[in-house]
Formats: sequence, structure tokens, C-alpha cells
Amino acid sequence: MANTILCIGSAEDPHIQEVGKHVKAMDSKARVVLFNPLCGSHFIEITAGNHSDPYTSCTVVVDGDRIGADAIRSVWYRWKPAVLSANEDLQGLIAKDFALKEWKSAIRSLASYLPDARWLNPLATSELLNCKPHQLRLAQQVGLTVPQTIITNNPTAVGKLFEQVDHGRVIFKSLTPLFVPPDKLLYTTEITKEFPSTSPASITRCPAIYQELVERKSDLRITVVGRAVFVARIASQILDERKDRLDWRRCQDKDELYSVAQVQFLTYFHPAYSKLGPQKYSVKINKA
Repeated sequence: MANTILCIGSAEDPHIQEVGKHVKAMDSKARVVLFNPLCGSHFIEITAGNHSDPYTSCTVVVDGDRIGADAIRSVWYRWKPAVLSANEDLQGLIAKDFALKEWKSAIRSLASYLPDARWLNPLATSELLNCKPHQLRLAQQVGLTVPQTIITNNPTAVGKLFEQVDHGRVIFKSLTPLFVPPDKLLYTTEITKEFPSTSPASITRCPAIYQELVERKSDLRITVVGRAVFVARIASQILDERKDRLDWRRCQDKDELYSVAQVQFLTYFHPAYSKLGPQKYSVKINKA
């Protein structure tokens, strides 16, 4: 039986395209099945009941081709749907957000119905790694320097952070992305010392990240796969506007920002995280 790899994602994803080529080069009989939850001709069927056979209770349908659970040997979750669109009305946005949540709930259940499949990136681990509070804790445990930070919805605690940082400058970051139609994104923003007292309701509504502002000459995007380290330098500080230098994503379409870089750093992977797989860090440095 061919080695069937279920890839949950989009055909337009260049990562999926490249991995598919390498898989076929290594194993000509391997079969990569691309399943896009938002494709109108891709379906999932999960059956339950006292007479259900656990090995036939999950079927993936891709363009009319039915793939049973017993045929799937590996699963790669690479789905990164665009949550919101500027062209949709409020009702459409709510419906799309609901559909995405329903899909993710069904996909989380697949591990129970694919008992023989190896997950290249277990969902529970991936979701934990996307949690910024966990990322900060992990960064400290592996020896990275973390700016003075508090995650809170308490205005008093935010005010105290201004007193604790040496230069008295603090930034705000959200825990998750926010897009407000038609074209507003929530970026990293510097707040004033008066903000906790003048706008306490903005803080108490939900927890957020409040962090010491770190001046730097550039940013690094570091991807670690096994023991291989891939580094891209982002020349964020060449931008004219202060707000853009603070969060370069406002200008991420400018090609001159990016270059390949090499870094040397001494760190270690705590035994408790040895099974987490590939990890991505965004590291801000003080020296070019």
C-alpha cells in the first residue's frame, strides 16, 4: 500500500508545494493528498455509533476520491486560512468565523479517528506554541533574553511597569491578531505613562501584553528545524516613521527590508520541550 500523507492546507502554499516535490523525490510511491477545508469539493465524513468500525469511521473525500482512515499514514497540518476579508459584510464575517471554528473542532478530532497516523505537528503542541505567554516562558527557559513584560488586564499593573523599566517606555501587543474591516490591523504600539489612568477601560476589557520597549538596529526571524537554523534579517530601522520601525509589518511588502543573515547563539532545549518539533522565534537584537 502506498504511503499516503494527508496534508491539510492550501494548494497555493509554497511550503506545501516544495515539500510535495521532496516527498515524491524520496519515495516515488508516496501519495500526498491535499485537503483544503474551504474547497467546495473536499469533504470529511466522521461516523459514530455502536456499530462503527474505528478504522472505517473517518473518510476524507478529495475531488470525488474517497480516502479511508486505514490508508492514511501521516498527517501534516498546514492550514492557515485568511480569517477575515475586507469585502465581506458583518454577517458574512461572523458566518465565516463560525465556519472556521467548526472546521478546527472537526480537525482536532481526527487524531482519535486516525490511530495509525503519525502527526508531523501534533495539534495540541502547535496550538500551545502559538500562545505568546508560553512563547515568552519557553524563550526564558532556553536562555534567550526577554524584555520586562506583564500580561494583564489590570491598569495598576501596567502603570507599575513604567516604573520598573529603565527608560520608561512601554509597548502594547495583542495576544492574538485583530483585523477590523475594511483595512485596519492591530500592530505593536507604544503607549504613554498616562494611558493606564486615562484609558483604564481599554486595559480591563481583556488581557494583553505590555512590554519594555527595546531599541534595536534590526530584527531577526529565526526558524529552527531540528539542528538547522535559518535566519532572515529585517532592516526595520531604515523605515521613516517611528510606528513603522516599531512594527515593520506595516511595510512588509518592501523587498529592501529583507536579507539573509547568520547568527551565533548559545542556548539549549529544555528536556520538557524535546518533543515540540520545529519552533520559530522572532528575536530582536541591539547590535547590527
